Formats: sequence, structure tokens, C-alpha cells
Amino acid sequence: MSKAIVVYYSLEGNVDFVAKKIAQELGADTLRLETVKEYPKSGLMKFFHGGKDVVAGVKPELKTQVPSLSDYDTVVIGCPVWASKPASPVSTFLDTVDLAGKKCFAFASSAGGNAVKCLDIMAAGIKGKGGAFEGAQSFVNPLKKQEEALAKTQEFVLKIKQA
Repeated sequence: MSKAIVVYYSLEGNVDFVAKKIAQELGADTLRLETVKEYPKSGLMKFFHGGKDVVAGVKPELKTQVPSLSDYDTVVIGCPVWASKPASPVSTFLDTVDLAGKKCFAFASSAGGNAVKCLDIMAAGIKGKGGAFEGAQSFVNPLKKQEEALAKTQEFVLKIKQA
């Protein structure tokens, strides 16, 4: 198996839950993206700030030091869906990396269930950085629907291993 890393941003823990399960199953490293200025984690301001940033194309400064990905063959990128788009910290990450020669996968977590546009944007971002986009998976409220999330994680990991 190739060496893999799971890179993700998680606000409320849903993406964190899935990312850790994927990494565990793959024997992969993890890199949790954190921003210098934290986003609100609850209430109306959470939706306002996150949605405003993705709509305006804001790419927040990362507190996380992003290492070279040269040692990795496979990169799995995950985030929550904000206003039908990937959370802004993932856009910052994609701006800073070179994915040439990497097999890349994406996953997204939402409360509403429709992550298609978000995953399409992530796929385009991956391809724009030279990565080979191999597949994606969406999750709905993984912390509330853990059994369903774990089943989808198993299917997704199988796709990753077969790529």
C-alpha cells in the first residue's frame, strides 16, 4: 500500500470523526487544518462567517504548518460543506500545495445531505494542483449517524485501497 495522508478541516467534529476512521483504516498520517482566526462553532454567527468567507472567496491564514507532501502517494482531503462549497481552510490548503503525481480523494460532511457541488469544487481544485482525482464520498451528520458513517467510510477506504 502506498503512503497516505488524510488532510482535513473540522469545525464541529463531524469531519474529524470520519478523517480519523479513514486514517485508521488506511494506516495513514493525519493533518488537521486549523486557522489563525477561529470560526465560531455554534449559533447564527457560525453560518454567517463560514458562508460569507466561502462566497467571498476568502482564504484564511492557517495556523497549521503544512508539510511537504513529497513522501505521500495518496492524499485524502476532507471538510464540511459551507454554502454548498468546501470550507475556506481547505481552499487555503489547496492554494499552498503541489499534488502532482498524487492519487487524491475528497470527502465532505454536511447537515443537509447534498455535497455534490462541494465535491466537484474540491475535485477541480485537486486537478488544478496537478493531482489525479480518484473519487469522493459525502457524509451526512456523521456524529449523529455513526453506523451509517462507518459503513460509508469502509466503502470509501476500499475505493482508496483499490486505486
